[in-house]
Amino acid sequence: MFVGCSAESKEQAGEGDSIELPNMVTSDVNMLISDSGVIKYKAIAPLWYVYENDVRNKYWYFPEGICLDQIDTTFATEFSIESDTAYNYETKQLWHLIKNVKIRNTAGEYFETNDLYWDMRNHKVYSDSFIHIERPDAIIEGFGFTSDDAFTKYEIRQTSGIFPFQEDAMGSARQDSTSSNMAADSIAGTNEPRIDFKNNKSDENTGAKVKGLINQDE
Repeated sequence: MFVGCSAESKEQAGEGDSIELPNMVTSDVNMLISDSGVIKYKAIAPLWYVYENDVRNKYWYFPEGICLDQIDTTFATEFSIESDTAYNYETKQLWHLIKNVKIRNTAGEYFETNDLYWDMRNHKVYSDSFIHIERPDAIIEGFGFTSDDAFTKYEIRQTSGIFPFQEDAMGSARQDSTSSNMAADSIAGTNEPRIDFKNNKSDENTGAKVKGLINQDE
């Protein structure tokens, strides 16, 4: 990892304090993070706390949020993710992003949730919270979400609404008249439709109207 910051790192010390104190606090952070010797990520954060007292549970804490970009060898952004609060558990190679989590991938799709885990070791992203996805052809909402860590192959476990859009004669987008029925069908019953964007298929319960929406490029 390569780190650049506008203020010097400073040790925090306290005598007789019962609370855990960070080993380092850094402000105005702009860092590059490597994976297997290759620079893969760029992170920007107002404040960065490092906790290393427990060697089995070292972690970073970003109390004022973080903006994290995955970059290629030319430093072009492949996807970006930001949140109001973040933890990075070093030993587990696990990020926990909390509140106003926003992601944008290379396909121009936009994701929003309030709780997200990113397993960097296994290249997997997942959440049990409400997820809102904006695609060029539809808005999709649901609960429970898994994805690869490029956000190009993803699955919603419990769909609560699918709202397709189409162009009208004036060239402006309008919501399809069937969207309310589709959302109602998605919510009804105990077996909610399961949509797998990796395999470009949907549960039979979603019907033919939904199948035309899930054309995710590999």
